[in-house]
Amino acid sequence: MRLFRDAEVPQDTQGFWCRQSRLAGVVRLLIWTGALGVAPVLGWKFHQPWVLWIGSIVAAIVLPLMLMDTAALFRATNWLLRIDFDGVWINLRSYRDKVPDSASVVHLDYAEIASVGRHTESYTTPSRMATGPGSCGDVGGCTIWRDEFLEIQLNHDQTDEVKTALYNLRHPAAPDQGTSWQVRGRHFPVWLVSPAVIRLGWVSAHGHAVLPRVVTALARLDGCVCVAEPTRRERPNWRKLTADQVDELARELVHAHGATLEATALLVRAGGVAYAEANTLAQRLDEEDGVAR
Repeated sequence: MRLFRDAEVPQDTQGFWCRQSRLAGVVRLLIWTGALGVAPVLGWKFHQPWVLWIGSIVAAIVLPLMLMDTAALFRATNWLLRIDFDGVWINLRSYRDKVPDSASVVHLDYAEIASVGRHTESYTTPSRMATGPGSCGDVGGCTIWRDEFLEIQLNHDQTDEVKTALYNLRHPAAPDQGTSWQVRGRHFPVWLVSPAVIRLGWVSAHGHAVLPRVVTALARLDGCVCVAEPTRRERPNWRKLTADQVDELARELVHAHGATLEATALLVRAGGVAYAEANTLAQRLDEEDGVAR
């Protein structure tokens, strides 16, 4: 295992590249554009200036951010995994981040990999809306999530450098990487589940998708490493979680998805803690090293 700076990575065009879906980003931009255009149109049509102006202001703030996010998908730095003849390259950095002069790309020889496989997580969190995609019931109902990972099981646990690199990416030393929105974009594509297990976020209900599909990537790896049987974990409904399970799920929401709002809501509704304390706990989880306990 070796870490490289982005500029040191050989640009082998013959490798098999896996990237965040650009089509999904364009579709997401179009949906947001349509949704944010409703209020101004209704305000103009029904002669409600306050609706027109508020909707226009919100659209003027949000749409440029969405446009920048979509444009970032078309950069050369938008890649997660590259499969080569001698091993795999993993980009620890989100496509949203600018690339400073720091080691953020991991190369794994095939001899270091015990197995690779698809892992699926299903769980629920308290709804923040009465209705909407993935929601069920009234306020206080549940939002259903399903996430798919490519899981890499190593035959060693010498991943301290990777853990340090991931921590540094989550907590930049200086605010010189652009706007706070870019730095705190809350997209973490790689998760160190344990010192010997790396998960790459592939498809998530939190809004990200990597192409080609994970089964296609596994098919390319078959023959180079052992491909394990798919694994799946279905958590109980959030109302039935124990205290330890609440803490575990909150940690995963923060570390795997950057979903601090969902983690805070879970700690309040299922953990029974006050909002201020839950918010503090979520921030504390965000400052951990990112390895599951």
